Amino acid sequence: MFDNRNDYTEVQQRIVKSARKLFIKRGFKGTTVRDIANDSNTNVAMVNYYFRSKNKLFETVLGEALSILMKKIFSILDSDLPFFDLVREWIYSYYDTLMEYPDLPNFVLNELAHNPDMLKKNMHFRQLHQCYNYLTRRIREEEEKGTIRPVPFNDFLINIISLSVFPFAGKPVLIRFLGISESKYIEAMAKHREYVADFIIHAISK
Repeated sequence: MFDNRNDYTEVQQRIVKSARKLFIKRGFKGTTVRDIANDSNTNVAMVNYYFRSKNKLFETVLGEALSILMKKIFSILDSDLPFFDLVREWIYSYYDTLMEYPDLPNFVLNELAHNPDMLKKNMHFRQLHQCYNYLTRRIREEEEKGTIRPVPFNDFLINIISLSVFPFAGKPVLIRFLGISESKYIEAMAKHREYVADFIIHAISK
């Protein structure tokens, strides 16, 4: 988990950092333990000593990537924020995390397409169901108060995830289409999150 990275030795930190960079760039199959060792200025024996195998190292990197995002989302969705503030902060959590790790969506989606069981190991499904039930209840309460129009929850959820994640998943194409640098694109996303939050809130407001 990202929260535990301070518990790593300096060598382990270098290995994980290099593994994350190479897995994102080349994928699991395109990355070898020797590649990671060379990039982290260690050796194959050291990588295997600390992480046992490329599979275990990949699980560590993927687990960290999902954990940092899930922790933010859970803390927001489990709060007593006013409903529209909750929606806004929920959207911000995607953008803030993905601006720091812009290649994360493609990394996760590509690898999970080949190994969906990895998702079960690294995502907290019990907490996800708790958040799902909590959000469903909050939406029903807002509908009863007349602050929002009737909202099919599954559509609402898909809209938020799609609008928050696609700008990063589609980054390589969008950068080329818009004719801007990657750094300028990430800058633009800081403003775009406001637009998306306003768009979602306006769509459900009565």
